[in-house]
Amino acid sequence: MRMPRIKAEEGKAGLYHCMSRIVGGEFLLGECEKEMFVRMMWRVAAFLGIEILDYVVMSNHYHQLVRVPGVIKVSDVELMQRLKEYYGAESLEVLLYEDALVKGGEALASLKQYHVKRMGDVSEFEKILKQGFSVWYNRRKDRRGTLWMERFKSVLVEDSLEARQVMATYLDLNSVRAEMVIDPKDYRFCGYAAAIAGDKRCREGIKEIMGISNFRKAASVYRVKLFQRGSKTVRGKTGAFSREQLLETLESGGNLSATELVRLKVRYFSDGLVLGSQLFVEEVFERHRSHFGEKRKSGSRRIRGLAGSRLRVIRDLKLNPIT
Repeated sequence: MRMPRIKAEEGKAGLYHCMSRIVGGEFLLGECEKEMFVRMMWRVAAFLGIEILDYVVMSNHYHQLVRVPGVIKVSDVELMQRLKEYYGAESLEVLLYEDALVKGGEALASLKQYHVKRMGDVSEFEKILKQGFSVWYNRRKDRRGTLWMERFKSVLVEDSLEARQVMATYLDLNSVRAEMVIDPKDYRFCGYAAAIAGDKRCREGIKEIMGISNFRKAASVYRVKLFQRGSKTVRGKTGAFSREQLLETLESGGNLSATELVRLKVRYFSDGLVLGSQLFVEEVFERHRSHFGEKRKSGSRRIRGLAGSRLRVIRDLKLNPIT
C-alpha cells in the first residue's frame, strides 16, 4: 500500500522535491524532448503560480525543487493575462473569461473560482505537466500508452538554507553522477546551467536557494558548494570532479566540506516523504498522524550516512537507502 502524499499545512507555502521516471526506466528523452519538457514546465508553472527553484531533466527521469504558495490571490486582469499566455489569446478559455468579465456577477465568480482552484497545487502542476508532455511525446513518436512509470514522488522539504542547498546540489549533480559532464554548468537541462547561461528565472532560483540577493555572489558560493560535494570520491562510484577542478574552484574562497552524500543516489531525497529539521519533521508528523501506525511514537528519523547534519526525514528507509 502506497503512502498518502504529505503536503504543507493548508494556507501555508510548501517546498517540494518532486521527481518522476519514464516507464520501464527507458532512456526516451533526447535533447529535443528535454527542451520541450523544460519549456512546458515553465509554462505550466507560470499559469499555476508555482515557483521553480531548481530542476534537472535526465534521459529517463526528472527532478524539481518547487515552492507552492499557501494562498492564491490573483486579480481579474492577472488571471486574464495568465490565460492568454497559457492557452493563447484566441483560445476558447480566454473567450469564455472575456465574456464572463462583461457579464460579471455569478458567471465571473464561478469561472474565476474554477481556474484559481487549480493554482498553487503541486499535484495539479505535476498532473498537467506530465499529461501534456505525454500527449506531445506520443503524437511526435506515433506512440500509444502511458509514458510515466508511476505517479510522481514528492518530499515535503523544510524551506531552510540547509535543506534547500542539499536538495539543489543533489539535483544539479545528477549529470556528474551519470558521467555525462564533468561540470554541471555544461549540462544545459538543469537549473544551475540555465542560470549561468543567463536565464533570469533560474538566476532567481539560485538566489533563493542561497538566500543571497546578488546573483553573482550567490552563484559563486553555490558553485563552491557544488564542487565541494561533487568532488567526493565514493568507493565503487564514478563521476566525481577531479582534484584539479576542486582546487581551482576553491581558490575563489570557501572551506572544504566533508559532505559526500549528494554524490550518491539517495532514496531519502525521493522516498523520505518529509525532509528538514527535527522540529519541522515532528510538526508535520503530528498533522499527518493518521498516515502512520498506532505504535509510531515520533516522526523524526536520522538520515543514515549523513553524519553531522541536522536534517531528518519522516520515513526510515531500511532497504538500500543510499546506493
